[in-house]
Amino acid sequence: MEHLVSLKLIWTNISIQKANLKISAQKLAIQNTFKLYQDNDPKHTDLNVRLRLLYNCPKVIKTPPYSPDLNPIENVRHELTKRTRKHDISSKKQLKAVLTEE
Repeated sequence: MEHLVSLKLIWTNISIQKANLKISAQKLAIQNTFKLYQDNDPKHTDLNVRLRLLYNCPKVIKTPPYSPDLNPIENVRHELTKRTRKHDISSKKQLKAVLTEE
């Protein structure tokens, strides 16, 4: 049963990447420069996931699995949330401006 759960997580990960990665990069105008950040969790290191990334996102930043101290995304998210809450935001446009500024 554990193996089936792992396969489901792996295919979910691939589906998310397939549906969102390139589109999001294009919308943000970073398609040629962005780097994908992921830890070494098994759902990220599966051969199918690595092959997909090799051809669709060759720049991947890796960290050890389950290392919250070494997880810059969580630290950035916390800092960005803290800074964003200092602003009086009442629309998506204002939120986008604040996030871009910060």
